Amino acid sequence: MYFDNDNCYHFIYRLSTDFDKMIFKTSQLTRMLASITLCSLNSGLYADTDAVVLPTIELHANRSDNIGYTIGKTTATNKLDLDVRHTPQSVYAVTSQQIEEQNLNSTDDILTQVPGVNVIRYGQLGAGYTTYYSRGFAIQNIQRDGIPTTSASFGGSDMLGIEDSAIYERVEVIKGSNGLTNGSGQPSASINYVRKRPTEELTGSIKLQAGSWDNYRSQVDISGALSDDGSIRGRAIGVYDQGGSQQDRFDRRNALFYGALDFDLDQNTILSTALSLQQIRLDQATPHGFPFVSHESNRQQVHFGPNDNPAAEWTYSDTDKLNIFLGLEHQFQNGWKGVANYSFTHADNDRVYGVAGSGGITYKGDYVVNKDLTLHAGQMAVTSGRIRNSPDVHSLDLYGNGNFNFLGRQHQLSIGLNGYRIKSDDPKYNRYFSAVQIDGWDGKLARPDMPEVGRNINDEQQYGGFLALDLNLLDPLKLLLGSRVSQWERKVTNNQQKQNGIFTPYIGLVYDINERYSAYTSYTSIFNPSSNEDSMGNYLDPEEGNSFEVGIKANYFDGRLNTSAAYYQMKQDNFAVKDGTIINPNGKQAYTTTNGAEIKGVDISLAGELLPNWNIQAGYSYIDAKNKDGEPLKTDLPEHNIKIFTTYQWNKWTLGGGVNWQSKIYDAGAKGIVAEYNRQPSYALVSLMGRYEVRPDLSLGLNVNNLLDEEYKVNTSNTWGTGRQITGSLSYQF
Repeated sequence: MYFDNDNCYHFIYRLSTDFDKMIFKTSQLTRMLASITLCSLNSGLYADTDAVVLPTIELHANRSDNIGYTIGKTTATNKLDLDVRHTPQSVYAVTSQQIEEQNLNSTDDILTQVPGVNVIRYGQLGAGYTTYYSRGFAIQNIQRDGIPTTSASFGGSDMLGIEDSAIYERVEVIKGSNGLTNGSGQPSASINYVRKRPTEELTGSIKLQAGSWDNYRSQVDISGALSDDGSIRGRAIGVYDQGGSQQDRFDRRNALFYGALDFDLDQNTILSTALSLQQIRLDQATPHGFPFVSHESNRQQVHFGPNDNPAAEWTYSDTDKLNIFLGLEHQFQNGWKGVANYSFTHADNDRVYGVAGSGGITYKGDYVVNKDLTLHAGQMAVTSGRIRNSPDVHSLDLYGNGNFNFLGRQHQLSIGLNGYRIKSDDPKYNRYFSAVQIDGWDGKLARPDMPEVGRNINDEQQYGGFLALDLNLLDPLKLLLGSRVSQWERKVTNNQQKQNGIFTPYIGLVYDINERYSAYTSYTSIFNPSSNEDSMGNYLDPEEGNSFEVGIKANYFDGRLNTSAAYYQMKQDNFAVKDGTIINPNGKQAYTTTNGAEIKGVDISLAGELLPNWNIQAGYSYIDAKNKDGEPLKTDLPEHNIKIFTTYQWNKWTLGGGVNWQSKIYDAGAKGIVAEYNRQPSYALVSLMGRYEVRPDLSLGLNVNNLLDEEYKVNTSNTWGTGRQITGSLSYQF
């Protein structure tokens, strides 16, 4: 495929104009940036002035960067072709091999295993509220195959963990600030979900599972060439699972279909397409657990435990998701690469909740829930309502990267523009309260009428242009420079925010100590428009600050084992903290801001192959987050965290195990008996796995999570963690 420069600029201009009509109100400058991004590659702008004959370069889209339990490189940070060792940030990856061996069937399972990532959950996964944290901040920067998007493409931040893992080749987590290719966000981490691509060789697998609480799962994966010459390749994945949980009455059903087609338009150009559909149905599920402590004046520990379900029998959470991907990748004869990717997601989540106890529970005295309801001894409140969320998300990613020579040295450059737009218009519902007896709770009570009382309208868009340079200053020394200019806007019901010309700098320095070890440092500013509201219902001012990181990395055995150690420090203003228990006029928890927040910590990781057939993923993280007065910012996140999982293959056996340990969490505002029970001391969860190869194409497996059946809390008010879970599997491959 070849365009002369005039035709190329015309083609890209039309592409960006058409996309503009769909999702953006972009400026003339934005469309010019798109043209320059892709078409300067074709002109050979950064090639040597002397004419040379270059070899033909063929693309191999189905080649995986996975190496056992680690990866060789990632472009998610800056779109440059850098290996992990020369990326001046902490990089983690959960590969398909670890996903398979550890039996990580959902994105929640995957993120829970990433060192330094912590989860705060209220209620059941998929029905409650779930937030993933890194370095003290919620993770907001999300990518699919390197395309910036938001949690809305998963159905909302609470649905980020319910996506099935069967479609993913790996999940990359890049710690720290990642505004260069993502735009605004928290200095926590970015997550890049990399989907499985079609292969030229015919391969396939069938996997059947059965486990605790009547859980059953079937998974089929088929891939191969669809044309004689292999220029058309396809892949299809199907999943169905169902079952319960440790809580009584809970029921879950999940169905997934994924299809992908790759077309070699010529030896240097690939057109990629993909479609995924997922449907999740949860019954008798609700967004909170029973509180750990009652609410009357003489408070006491409640008698409900990990197996008790606070959901009314008519509660449910239904989620449907459609994702469509279209990508074009071209390798130019001068060694440069141009990429144009587009993604569309429609998600629809409908939650009807009725949760007992979280709004009030009293054993011996009266408790006033609100002006309309007072509980008497032996009663608890059932809080009911409905949530609808059905966003459409459009995402675009245009970029090019390649090498150029300057002053006798070879350097790298990437340039591009990307962005997304979210639109939703959903019904709004009120909350309702009723009283029931504590004794004999079985979920049975009348469902209140829940008429629509208004609309929740959201229209959010962000786009920007970026540029990154990898300058080879000396043989052992590289300087990485980058910058991004973004525009961000959000319009919601009766409110709006807008930020223009947001400048995000990025500076990194990497020094090769020798052929194995590299030292690095990096600095970037942070900017995050807040979605939290104050006591009057107004949005808080954007969070602003800076982030600094220094560390050392090493790889062994030709990159099959990667290690890193990093120290980071961040300072932030307008950090959001809860404003007591105040509920604002919009019915939301009120927040206020604090300046001078300082966060510092350490990340250490080891991932890959220690010896032939011995794989490991291990990490330790420490965080010290204080406000300007030296007080802890978030005591419901652990200061220390250790995660280890390892496997060893010997003949026909693969055996492995791991430990996830974290330090204590607690409610800093609690007093007396509330402080005693609204806390979780340090604990460890032990897991084991085993697999036996009956024959080369058939194997039997067993996974045990929480081997010691540890009882633990996943937040500091009302939800227990999962008990011992055993899963057996039968896998057939061809």
